[in-house]
Amino acid sequence: MTPGNFSKLLDWRHIFWKRVAMKQLFRLTILCCALAALPLTMLAGPEALPSGKEMKQVAPAPLPECNWSGFYLGLNVGGQFGHAEDVNVDDYGFARNDGPRPWGYDQSGVIAGGQVGYNFQWNWIVLGIEADGGYMNIEGDGFEPDPAPGTPEFNRGRRSDIRGRSDSDFYTTFRGRIGIALNQWLFYATGGGIGVNWNTRVVDDCSVFPCQSSTINAHEEDFVWGWTVGGGIERMIGCHWSIKAEYLYYTLDDQDFSGTRFFGTSESGNFRFEAHDQGNIVRAGLNYKF
Repeated sequence: MTPGNFSKLLDWRHIFWKRVAMKQLFRLTILCCALAALPLTMLAGPEALPSGKEMKQVAPAPLPECNWSGFYLGLNVGGQFGHAEDVNVDDYGFARNDGPRPWGYDQSGVIAGGQVGYNFQWNWIVLGIEADGGYMNIEGDGFEPDPAPGTPEFNRGRRSDIRGRSDSDFYTTFRGRIGIALNQWLFYATGGGIGVNWNTRVVDDCSVFPCQSSTINAHEEDFVWGWTVGGGIERMIGCHWSIKAEYLYYTLDDQDFSGTRFFGTSESGNFRFEAHDQGNIVRAGLNYKF
């Protein structure tokens, strides 16, 4: 090998080992940078996942759910029909001595007023309370039956001119309600107390011929309580308005009253009477829920 060739060989080896050293130094630099960044990554931890709060803050608020819970008030209008009964306790009139003599008559009228209440809905069950009041006209009258054919009074041509009469104006009810909600529909039962300013009387004023020789005007006006039960169906319109149809059966407590019999201008004793009343209410209503 000539000296020139040997010198070239040494230069080539020097360049080779220099390149190897440069590659190793480059790899070592990358490794050191990676090791230096590892503690920072561990301290920072992984990126937090979205918790949902950020989405709730920016998402639009959902529309309120329409249900039956809440306070409400409204109006109602309808009619009532029923049956009243008077009892001649002390045998006024014919003096037949056959004990108390009852007779009855039909009555009817209009009803109109307002209501206020509160409902609480749990799943499909709705519980509530309601109070309503207004005008109810319980109006009717009827004559006591004539003496039975073949009796001495009938044979003498005597006919009854004793008339029972009833009327009313103000009423109120306080009731509980329980129902089943089917989407926008509510089917419910209701029951509680009812009060009516009831005027009842028994009159013998010689308005029917032949007139008896005696007259009487027995009457009583009082706020009478009773009980009522019924049911209805109600439909929600939107989230606040609703319309309903309702039926109630009611019975009022009995009234005891009396009057003084007159022969002309002369008094001739007191006579007792009783009055019973029961009826039906059918009405429609409109409610607004807050």
